[in-house]
Amino acid sequence: MRTSFLIGSAAIGAASAYKATTTHYYDGQEGACGCGSSSGGFPWQLGIGNGVYTAAGSQAFFDTAGASWCGAGCGKCYKLTSTGEAPCSTCGTGGVAGQSIIVMVTNLCPYNGNQQWCPNVGDTNQYGYSYHFDIMAQNQVFGDNVVVDFEPIACPGQAVADWGTCQCNGIQETDTTPVLGDDTSLPPPASSSSKPAASSTKAAASSTKPVTSSAKPAASSTPPSTGGQQQTLYGQCGGIGWTGPSVCQSPATCKAQNQWYSQCLN
Repeated sequence: MRTSFLIGSAAIGAASAYKATTTHYYDGQEGACGCGSSSGGFPWQLGIGNGVYTAAGSQAFFDTAGASWCGAGCGKCYKLTSTGEAPCSTCGTGGVAGQSIIVMVTNLCPYNGNQQWCPNVGDTNQYGYSYHFDIMAQNQVFGDNVVVDFEPIACPGQAVADWGTCQCNGIQETDTTPVLGDDTSLPPPASSSSKPAASSTKAAASSTKPVTSSAKPAASSTPPSTGGQQQTLYGQCGGIGWTGPSVCQSPATCKAQNQWYSQCLN
């Protein structure tokens, strides 16, 4: 694992969620993904192929759960495209915008000792960026500490073969948090400018009207009470149109004979 301090200015730059800062280092050592040996150089780490390099990734690239050896991000590849700009006017000269390279993560750029460039997960470095690649190369690759746009890609064939020789291949730390670079961790694609086609089929209007009852509610054969007046035995006490007494003198009760006539009966 490399712990050398990366130098530069502490001026703060504008951050971008899917941009990263870059630096470069050169040692060819084993690194935190177990590629090579701790006692000597590992030639392919200094350049896998034309335009393909290895890099130490900040913690979010290496392992979001905080592992420092065999992180879940080991062996993942990214395409880096130069923005042409450095993160600040005194911490690099940038490079040519639009140039691209591929890097495979084979090492960790830890926060401790590299606070200026390599942030912890969820934090930003001194320039306001959440992600950093420290590219292994003898010289500047495509700029001096250039800010890049990055995206995860499938590793080229030679990178896959080289990764297969590393100690951590197949035994990375179990990390349930998606490492940036997994398909699920990328921002969703821009919404399409095409609107969904409007349906040409209208909902059929119902030809069935709600059923309305033709039967009127039966009129009560017992009209409302007319105060305290009571009907005598055998007198009318109800029926359609009746407005007289509806309460019978005891012990008689009002009994309906038909809808038109109710009578006080014992």
